Amino acid sequence: MLEMQTQQRLGEAPSGQPPSGQSTPQSTRRKIGEEISPLQESAIEEEDHLQGITKIWNLPTETKKKENKSSKCSGTILKICRVVLFFVLTLLLLSCGILHKLYFLTLLNNLSQSKIENKKNRAISILVCIAFFEFFTSLIILWRVIFQGQKTKWTKRHIATAILQAVTTIGEVYLIIYALPLLDSLRICLVLTTLPIVPSICQFLTLICRLKQKSRIRKSSFLKLCAAVFPVLALAGSVLVFMKWLIPFDRDPHLKWALPTLLIFKSLCYLDNFLCFRRRAAYATQQTTAESDSQDSETRESKIKEKQYYAENKQEFIRLTVRWLTCLMFIVSILLNLDIKLIESNNNKNNLTAETLLTNEEFTLCGNISSNLTNSTPVQPHDETLESKNHSIFNQLLEFYYFVKFEVRILACSLVISQTALLACRLSMQQFAFALPLILTPPLSTIAVVRLSCNNFLESIQYIFGIDLTCSMPVDYQFFITSGALALIAVITLTWYIWVPLVERMAKRERLFSGSLYDFFFPDLNMLLRRRNDHEIGELHTDRIQQSDDIPKVIICVTMWHETCKEMCQLLKSICRLDLHLFIRVEADNEEGDGKQDPDKIEIEVQIVFDDAFCLTKNGREVNEYVLRFMSCLQKAVGSVLTENELVIWNKKIHKKMVQTPYGGKLFIELPGGTQVTLHLKDKKKIMARKRWSQVLYMYYCLVYKMGKAYPKKFKDMLKNTFILTLDGDVDFEPESVLRMMDRMKMNSRVGAVCGRIHPIGSGPMVWYQQFEYAVGHWLQKASEHIFGSVLCCPGCFSIFRASALVDDNVLKTYTREPEEGIHLVQFEQGEDRWLCTLLLKQGYKIDYCAASDAKTFAPENFWDFFVQRRRWSPSTMANMMDLVHSWKQLVQNNREINHFFMLYQLVLVITSVLAPGTVLVVIAGSFSTVLGLTPWYAFFVAVTPVVLFAVLCLTVSQKIQLNVAAILSTAYTFVMVIVTIGTMLNIANETVLSPTVIFLIFVSLVFLISALLHPQEFTCLFPGLLYFVSVPSTFIFLTVFYVCNLHDVSWGTRESKSQSTQSEVKSGKKKSFVRLLFTLVQHFMQAKLAEINSKGSILDQIERQQCEQDVEKIEYKDDSYWIKVQLTDSKDKFETIQLKKEEEVFWTTFINKYLKPLESNTKLQEKFNSELMALRNNCVYGFFMLNFMLALALLQLQISKERLDRFYIAGKYEPLSIIFLSIFAILLLIQFILMLFHRWKTFCHIISSTEVFGCCCLKRTKTKAQEFEEHMKELEHDLGEGEESDKPPPDYISEHVVYHNDCYDETDEAKASPSSSRQESRKFNIYRHRIQSVRKYTRC
Repeated sequence: MLEMQTQQRLGEAPSGQPPSGQSTPQSTRRKIGEEISPLQESAIEEEDHLQGITKIWNLPTETKKKENKSSKCSGTILKICRVVLFFVLTLLLLSCGILHKLYFLTLLNNLSQSKIENKKNRAISILVCIAFFEFFTSLIILWRVIFQGQKTKWTKRHIATAILQAVTTIGEVYLIIYALPLLDSLRICLVLTTLPIVPSICQFLTLICRLKQKSRIRKSSFLKLCAAVFPVLALAGSVLVFMKWLIPFDRDPHLKWALPTLLIFKSLCYLDNFLCFRRRAAYATQQTTAESDSQDSETRESKIKEKQYYAENKQEFIRLTVRWLTCLMFIVSILLNLDIKLIESNNNKNNLTAETLLTNEEFTLCGNISSNLTNSTPVQPHDETLESKNHSIFNQLLEFYYFVKFEVRILACSLVISQTALLACRLSMQQFAFALPLILTPPLSTIAVVRLSCNNFLESIQYIFGIDLTCSMPVDYQFFITSGALALIAVITLTWYIWVPLVERMAKRERLFSGSLYDFFFPDLNMLLRRRNDHEIGELHTDRIQQSDDIPKVIICVTMWHETCKEMCQLLKSICRLDLHLFIRVEADNEEGDGKQDPDKIEIEVQIVFDDAFCLTKNGREVNEYVLRFMSCLQKAVGSVLTENELVIWNKKIHKKMVQTPYGGKLFIELPGGTQVTLHLKDKKKIMARKRWSQVLYMYYCLVYKMGKAYPKKFKDMLKNTFILTLDGDVDFEPESVLRMMDRMKMNSRVGAVCGRIHPIGSGPMVWYQQFEYAVGHWLQKASEHIFGSVLCCPGCFSIFRASALVDDNVLKTYTREPEEGIHLVQFEQGEDRWLCTLLLKQGYKIDYCAASDAKTFAPENFWDFFVQRRRWSPSTMANMMDLVHSWKQLVQNNREINHFFMLYQLVLVITSVLAPGTVLVVIAGSFSTVLGLTPWYAFFVAVTPVVLFAVLCLTVSQKIQLNVAAILSTAYTFVMVIVTIGTMLNIANETVLSPTVIFLIFVSLVFLISALLHPQEFTCLFPGLLYFVSVPSTFIFLTVFYVCNLHDVSWGTRESKSQSTQSEVKSGKKKSFVRLLFTLVQHFMQAKLAEINSKGSILDQIERQQCEQDVEKIEYKDDSYWIKVQLTDSKDKFETIQLKKEEEVFWTTFINKYLKPLESNTKLQEKFNSELMALRNNCVYGFFMLNFMLALALLQLQISKERLDRFYIAGKYEPLSIIFLSIFAILLLIQFILMLFHRWKTFCHIISSTEVFGCCCLKRTKTKAQEFEEHMKELEHDLGEGEESDKPPPDYISEHVVYHNDCYDETDEAKASPSSSRQESRKFNIYRHRIQSVRKYTRC
């Protein structure tokens, strides 16, 4: 066996067989006994000789360097962090649970031994503690009910909820203040173990109801029935034993019936978690179904969900409000001395034990200390009144602390228990960091009570923690221990489901727990009994999708135009890596059919849309160079995951199809792992161009046509489990990034989109600048938006969208809206990704930011492309933000994640963005005045003049000249920033350390530094911060002026097609000297005309001219098939021509005529758009310059008039308006920094929850089958790579390929089967098959 294993690992065959890594001579491949002629034998010998020479020629090889993008060091650190966090959470939860129980028992002991007045005060403090969490939580829910338009009708269920909560609260109050103080500490511990008596009965009755609905009872059902009846009998028996033999009733004879009654009343609060989920789900839809029968199905379903959410909020608000109002009534009754039988009228001093005197002595000691401090004589007689007043306040605070110190400690322990238990469940540590500590808390607390009170053990610990307990061990302690153990086993049996959780990573609190998360006096039992049963919760908190269709489907949609070969290869390699990753997971699941589903398993298909994919040649209509470049890049990308021989077989056996469509054509390619790739080739003569219309194309095709045809009966259910991953043509990402974004989608069904962390790549100073800009934008702005409300924009280069959200009302249909006004061209066309996110936000969906999901994309590497890109992005950003701010009422009412404060925050951001250029100008003018010794007005004139001249140029000359002037001014103002730096340093030197300017600069520096330290893998992005600082005038002033003055230009601007002359001009332009450039600019400026922009024609003509080629010949549909008849058929790719199905052809024809028909020449509409855009540009320019100049002049005038306005200055030297603006910037930055800290913690928890730890003795996990498979494949590839290269291709495992019909083809044929089965069939025969069989042989040996 060992010899065979070594042979297989080294590429050799067992004895008697030729090595698999060597070619077999033709002479050995002859059949035994076959006779051949001498001529044939000589030919075979010559062929063998040529093969031997070929092997020598192919000896020099090139080793492929595989990049290990995930650092092993970071993975090890994450594993260590998970192990440390596991032990910390376990020990913290267990220790806080025991301390909470001891402090609670001490509090009850003090209550029982206090005098009547002290009892009243102590009872009031306990009542305040019971209502503490509920009061503040009800205020939060009240905010939602009032300010988010949540209107629901009062029903009988609401009244029943109020009555039930009142009974529960009354029972808890009497149990804590009246019943439990009559018992000693040991009996209190054991009595509280029997608290879940009502939940056990409810669970038993629920199971009985379910069994009645079944026709027959199986053996498994009988076992479930026995497991359900055991907690009822055990808890009832424990209560009976306690009441009969173990609890004395000499202090109060009413306790015999009051104690079990109060226990039942208290346990009613956990009733909701053990009700029949089906009945609750049916009732949840009953309230709203009748109101929406007349509406469309999708609208009715979304409104039902919204009203369910509002009804749950109102019901929770009723529950919390009734609770704290009941406590308030008890407080008022105590203050009015009403006889409500809550407090004993006299103390039974005969029952006092020796141990209880410690507490009274402690309080006496505290009182003596307080009195001594109060009566102490001050040292200095002249401050006697003031010091005595201060001492009096201090003593009162000290007395108050000593009185409520146990309540404060109980509060701290309760908070820690609740948050720690919630975190353990969200981090997938539920078995050992949640269930085990909470189960062990009652028995360990009982042992601690016995050791600390009965045996007087560790008196120093009692003194340090202030614990004072009393207990008396009964004579029949065997019954005592047996009943306690029986009750504990009953609790374990009742909550068996917490040991086998079935919940996604980082699930929401509402998904994990029912009702209130906080309980002041019973936090351990509250967390145990409120943890939802994952095995029965599916119908209430998850969508009803059949088990065969529960694998999420991700449709990768790529929009491409004029990408380079490097950019295409980067994208295609990422898709091939994802294809291989998913193939490994599928094969790992097929290895052993244990029925366990991989939680990260997804299905993918790829839809690539090529804009303007055809060109006109002398032969006819052909695909352009970018499509041909894509084919060659696909070979390189596939070659990155395959060996050379595998790539040869893939090219031979793979079926490449092409079909002509009404919009152009489609190409079908299958990746090595079985992923289907559809390449849509758009013809600008048949369908509308631009990225937004490409997105409309694949959304309607994939989500409406294909899904509707494949799943006509469960179309909506499939949309809920379908997602669209939008990519640009130059994105680089890892499979883990996609899976982490999918985790965010699984956490909350209201999340409509998730974006990742975008890293700009490239070379040059502009890329460095963007690295810092992107880093700060993601660290602070997107993180704060995610926590505060919702992210406003998901970049189209790497984001994932929920299909059901896209198809929802007022989203996809509105997204297809054609521009009707000039502003629509700016808002719809310039930033289509932001426009789509605006529609999702208005419809009520949340947009998340997943910092753990990284992607790289090429950024503009030169100044000109950067300015043109931002000229397109910035107006769209401002237009959409103004749209959101203008419709803030609708947004707050529809979107539960957005509130008034978030909209105020966005409004302040908009205002500061508009006024930022004026603020920078004032700072530059002040630096000129300080460093150069200029007068304030002259310094302001020097600072403003270049900006005004540049604005005039932007209004008169072409964009090429504008960009050249902006480049020169940006370079010049880089040196101006040196003067600004020196001026700032001089101002700091003349001021104190506590001056506002110094504090603000130190604060900004610390924020950036701490943010970089919290992102250790991105710390190097902080280094280009100096470049960002010196570029402030360029980006804050000249870029803003540039895009405001060119607001009427709605052309794309980047990746435009360039002729040879243009390209040579660009290349030669890089070599021009600075003097030659100045001469050229002057010459162009003298020759420019004021009407140059208007003479070019209408705006839409410019767009069409930039997107289309310079041909006017109208091509008919029947005459433009040269590309499919000759070009691709005769190419080396060898595409096979098929016909389009009639049904799909009808869809495309109808769809294009309705939404994507190319714009016809409409002179009036074009003139309307042109005039509206020019008017919009003029109004924005006027308003922008007026506001900034008014601000700058106001600040300057206030600085000049310092002597006359001295009394209005802050501290006599700080100008108030500047301080106000500085404070606003500081507050915004502080808000973003604090919210960033919360987001980093959530991101850390997300990463830790998805980190698998192996080999830990007490945290031992088994590796997933996918991980084992991947490790075996890597080890096999490594061993084979060390040996000789094989000239013999791998076995032909893909000869039985998926059969396509030559006459017609439709992708929906594959989708009609269930996704799981279709996925396995599509991957059944692929190029990785020989690797899988090698891995299986390797693992068996």
